Amino acid sequence: MGSNMPTTIPELVNWCAVHADLWRENFAAIGLTTQQAAIFGELNDALAAANASAEAARQASKDATANLQLNIDAIRGLGNAYIGFIDSFAETTDNPKVYTLAGITPRAQPSQLPPPNTPTTFSAGVNPDGSLAIKWKVSQPAGTSGVQYLVSRRINGAGPYTLISSEGRNKSFTDTGLPVGVDRVEYIVQPKRGTVTGPQSNVFAVQFGSVPIGMGGGGSLSIVSTNTEPQKNSVKLAA
Repeated sequence: MGSNMPTTIPELVNWCAVHADLWRENFAAIGLTTQQAAIFGELNDALAAANASAEAARQASKDATANLQLNIDAIRGLGNAYIGFIDSFAETTDNPKVYTLAGITPRAQPSQLPPPNTPTTFSAGVNPDGSLAIKWKVSQPAGTSGVQYLVSRRINGAGPYTLISSEGRNKSFTDTGLPVGVDRVEYIVQPKRGTVTGPQSNVFAVQFGSVPIGMGGGGSLSIVSTNTEPQKNSVKLAA
């Protein structure tokens, strides 16, 4: 036997309303008794009343929830405004007892940002004009901005590292001042935010092949290898 009665409540309510009338009118012709048709009609009336009551309750619940949210928003807005007034009064009077009397928590002091992070991943390439471009990757702590990267260089492993540039958020540096005949150049990058500096990076070394003619005269550099090396000693950067 197939299922004629719908499964969803709205469709079932409509179906029962139609069939209650049909069965009361045609009970004898469809094999039902008067009592059977009447019982179905009574159950249909009860279903319709219960459905109407449930619909009204659902609507009342929606209305009550909306009204609750309005009251929540109103009291939160006013409460936060008053907390701001109390907090300002406590600060201007320099009286921490105000917070105790008001039963509120003092305003949290802004947290200090940690020192900027140090670059760890480097790469290098020779530009068409013969200059050397180095790039680095680093992610800074949330809320950090204005980080500069101090680039220091040492040529052919001799002498101190010399500060040659301060770079911004592009996290790259183009070295146009390499001398003729350079075999190896080493870079150290140190992040700085305002007066706060982060640790120096490891040494990023670039090894070159032969240099036929000077960079300024149209020659070209040939990179043989690059690598990132730990600092052997504490590196002091010469200005």
